[in-house]
Amino acid sequence: MILLANIVYQFLLNLMRIASVFVAFEPKQSSKFLRGLYGRKDAYRRLREWGENSRNPDIPTFWIHVSSAGELLQARTVAHCLRKRMGDIQIVLTFFSSSAQKPATTFPSDINTYLPWDLSWDMADLLEILRPAAILFTQREVWPNLNWQAKIRGIPTILVAATLPKYSKKLRWPWCVYANLTIAQVNAIAAVSKNDGKRFERSGFDNDLIKVTGDPAVDAVHERCNYSNERGPNLDLGSFEDSLIVAGSTWGADEEILLSALVEIRSVRPETKMIIVPHEVFPRNIQRLTKRCIDRGLDVSQFSSLSRETKNIGDVLVVDQMGILPDLYTFSAISYVGGGFSNKGLHSVLEPVAAGRPVLFGPNYKNSLAACRLLEMGVARVVLNAEMITQVVTEHFSDSTVLLKVSRNALGYIDANRGATDKTVDLVCNVLETFNR
Repeated sequence: MILLANIVYQFLLNLMRIASVFVAFEPKQSSKFLRGLYGRKDAYRRLREWGENSRNPDIPTFWIHVSSAGELLQARTVAHCLRKRMGDIQIVLTFFSSSAQKPATTFPSDINTYLPWDLSWDMADLLEILRPAAILFTQREVWPNLNWQAKIRGIPTILVAATLPKYSKKLRWPWCVYANLTIAQVNAIAAVSKNDGKRFERSGFDNDLIKVTGDPAVDAVHERCNYSNERGPNLDLGSFEDSLIVAGSTWGADEEILLSALVEIRSVRPETKMIIVPHEVFPRNIQRLTKRCIDRGLDVSQFSSLSRETKNIGDVLVVDQMGILPDLYTFSAISYVGGGFSNKGLHSVLEPVAAGRPVLFGPNYKNSLAACRLLEMGVARVVLNAEMITQVVTEHFSDSTVLLKVSRNALGYIDANRGATDKTVDLVCNVLETFNR
């Protein structure tokens, strides 16, 4: 059964690799799928050449793999801590989704690229060349052949920032079979919570090798927020803080209700402004969002067209570049995080919370541990439509004591959950010590 599954798996990967040959140029505005195909064409060669020509065999190498841009936040702080704790090391970063391609360029790694096709012979070859001291997967992104080939060579694999939501399909048939064949084979799991640890145990993992370390992303957003307060975006937004809503990582469904709500809110509080940062800042998405604003009679501007001296951002500021969303949250009075109206699920709520801001999001949030806890603390609110957004925003804007209480609770959540990065690196060091005895 296992052999048959692997044969089918590798056959499908080979078909994908053949398909990638026909993507001759890097797609700029197309789907993540096509961009991933193009990016993976060169990944194996890049890693091999770095290993043969640039890798220092006298310095330990760590291979860190993430799924997408979201996991980079967790992996980044772990990578920094590894360098601080272990001194001179080399880091290889691979990622699966094209959303991580640009953010990966600022990752503290010696090389970054897409994960090559997870074929047994390719992964075996790369491991022989790179000879990593350990491989760190994030959340639940474990690739079977890379993991198995590492196991054959005595290279420890560790799942960090490990989370397995209650409603994850990996707990149900037939996906649970995949989980048993992949996640259950790693050498240690650094789980973000006790409940996540229990669910990994249900997936067949030895409980003795599961350690609850917390979420490294909390440390990352805390550090980033402090840095943002000193630097900030290249735009003076201070005069709008008391009436500014910042909506990040939005999709079309989020934007529809946000703009409808803004029209209603401005009819009562005309000074209210909104900044919207789409999850994908492709030109077509920016154009679509701009048109939606105009159709509702809203004055709209785009971030790239403004200067620091700009005093008027319009009713809606559409952000058409990546990397500044955490900075923008620090200027908001209320935040909104997208994804809660899509099957993809809610994006990270930690960045606005680290800025001490109340956060709103849609109903599809249950796979986010932080979102569930923040709801219990009164820091977050679920909104189902434009009317609910209007009601919640109006309540918050009309009572400064509510905003102050929420801000204190938000910062309290961050303070209470810091320290996960050190605990995660402690686990990595313990695993290495065990393997090196």
